[in-house]
Amino acid sequence: MEQKISIKKPVLLTQNDVMIDLVNKVKHIAQRGCTALLINGENGTGKEVIAQLYHYFSSRQAKPMVAVNCGAITADLVESELFGHEKGAFTGAHAQKKGCFELADGGTLFLDEIGEMPHPMQVKLLRVVELGSFRRVGGTEEVHVDISLISATNKVLIEQVKSGSFREDLFYRINVIELFIPPLRYRKEDIPLLVNYYKEYYMELYHFNNIEFSEDCMEVFMRYNWPGNVRELKNVVERCMVLCEGEKIELEMLPPRLHKANELYPVDLDNSSDEMMQIPLGISLGKIEQHVIGRTLQSVDNNKTEAAKILGFTRKTLHNKLEKYEDQSRKD
Repeated sequence: MEQKISIKKPVLLTQNDVMIDLVNKVKHIAQRGCTALLINGENGTGKEVIAQLYHYFSSRQAKPMVAVNCGAITADLVESELFGHEKGAFTGAHAQKKGCFELADGGTLFLDEIGEMPHPMQVKLLRVVELGSFRRVGGTEEVHVDISLISATNKVLIEQVKSGSFREDLFYRINVIELFIPPLRYRKEDIPLLVNYYKEYYMELYHFNNIEFSEDCMEVFMRYNWPGNVRELKNVVERCMVLCEGEKIELEMLPPRLHKANELYPVDLDNSSDEMMQIPLGISLGKIEQHVIGRTLQSVDNNKTEAAKILGFTRKTLHNKLEKYEDQSRKD
């Protein structure tokens, strides 16, 4: 008798129209069998959940989905992690090991933070994606695999291509279809749903009786911009649940950074528009400029020519400023 495999659908809570359209698009392209998908979005927005949904809706759902964080693997181990190694290939290789590509054969491989992948490995990754085969470290035999490849990044890869830190040929090979996940601050109608979901989750995990967030807390949640996105919200809910000694979570139990979000003044970007931006008190003019440029680029879908027009810069000036911010970020 054949054993029935139970497959659980990943949880993605939303009532935001953009996110609903995104999920529908993921379902459509998964059923079409697209084998190279790039997911773009800030840290904590749910890139891996979208990848899981893609795998769930695809014809490969009964096969493994293997996830790898490219930024968490040291440069000297990334090849072994992805492609495996033969016994004796290097010091400490006491037995043959299958890599993530081989483990995902027939299913889906999710490469998170692909923008962090070392440049030499990008060449080898391109070969595998093109040919569907590779050799384990220290091996001579070609190993053939059939996978769907999902890549994810919080960086603008096309800018890395221009700077030379990411291969152009690899970028276009993994970018058959690109999806963008909006940050939580642009879909605040999801915040009450997420707070309630994680509240119920931690009540069950910690065996708590009923606990509620006060209306004041919910107001702070709705005003806060959540730079860490859904991941940050989840951690805040857990923290509050653990600290709560009664049945209601009050303002004083929230992390201090959420209270500081009230000390903001609005900057009207356009008198004829409802678009608003908030700048923390005490921030330097340089940081304000960087923030304004970043938000303007987001509003025009990273079109630098259009952003430069809005900001009153030449395109070259905008490019120079972005390079300066990138250099500062590396030094920090």
